[in-house]
Amino acid sequence: MRFRLGTAGRALGGVALALVLVLPGSGQARDEGASEREIAALRARIGVSRGRVEGAEREVRNLLGAIQELDEGLEVLRGEVEVSRQRSEQSEQAHRRVEGERVAWANRLERTRVAMARRAVALYKAGGAGPLEVLFASSDLPGLLVRMGNLERLLVHDSELIARSVRELAQVRVLEVETREARELSEAALDRLARRSAALGAERSARGKALERVRRDEVRERRLIAEMELAAEKLEETLKALRARAGRFEGKGFAARKGRLPRPVQGQVRRPFGRLVDPEYQTEIFHKGLEIQAPRGDRVRSVAPGRVRMAGWFRGYGKLVIVDHGEGYFTVSGHLADIYVEVGDSVGPGDALGTVGDTGSLEGPGLYFEVRRGSGPLDPADWLATG
Repeated sequence: MRFRLGTAGRALGGVALALVLVLPGSGQARDEGASEREIAALRARIGVSRGRVEGAEREVRNLLGAIQELDEGLEVLRGEVEVSRQRSEQSEQAHRRVEGERVAWANRLERTRVAMARRAVALYKAGGAGPLEVLFASSDLPGLLVRMGNLERLLVHDSELIARSVRELAQVRVLEVETREARELSEAALDRLARRSAALGAERSARGKALERVRRDEVRERRLIAEMELAAEKLEETLKALRARAGRFEGKGFAARKGRLPRPVQGQVRRPFGRLVDPEYQTEIFHKGLEIQAPRGDRVRSVAPGRVRMAGWFRGYGKLVIVDHGEGYFTVSGHLADIYVEVGDSVGPGDALGTVGDTGSLEGPGLYFEVRRGSGPLDPADWLATG
């Protein structure tokens, strides 16, 4: 099996809520028609970037730049899928809430109808002149007044039953309309989620095929090796600059943790530290970190206390986080899908830095992980705990 060079790569308000589903902080509902046009335009841009990767033999260099453009487009599309997923959840919650209210009001109406039926039976049994017979059955004035008061209370009770029945029936009918609309919104949101998820899957598959064609071409692969080495040099320059800047982490004890650092993510090492040779083309590259295969979305965690010195895109490594652990030690985590931290954040062992992705990677989802002393690479296998 030939060496694949991806190691350093990249109540009545229910209707309003149901009809205007907005993500937190978005400020207003998105125009779905416009959103669909944006998705189509985005996929077209991704296609252009993929074409640049596939046709890169016509370019002097910058394969990594084309791959990053492709990954950035896919990242935006992934964000759209997440928007659709959250909206689908909100739509379903709104549907369940409105349906629950409809059922509750229908139960109230049924109880009111039962009470009215009982009163109707009582009046029927009393006969047409029942209330008058009760009223004038008194033998004295005090008894008459008491009976008049009781009769008045009965009349008020009956009128309240009727009014309540009217209100509850109107409420049930309103909620029936809202439930139907909420169900339609929920179904539409699920449909959008399915279509966008399918689009993301198709684009990811096309990305993999494009990169596979690059790896099968000796000329482009050799050029990719050169670009990856330049990207590694750029990372070393960046680490040197970070050491010189203010805001260094003053903690101590990282060296004492050698061999006992918790693994940043669980998975098998698919590309080790050190010099790697392509058995087919006999090209070689010095791999300055580990590449750990892991499922997309798994949490990537800090291995020791430190301060975040960089968090964002870095050509050749995709989304990347650099943590300063003090005394000149740094760890580098690349190929991330999400980044949870910002520059300047303090982190402890086990704190989530982001999630596993395939940004910048030629090998699919996984974590690229380095341990550095200053700008010099150290073998992470010597620092991470086994098992």
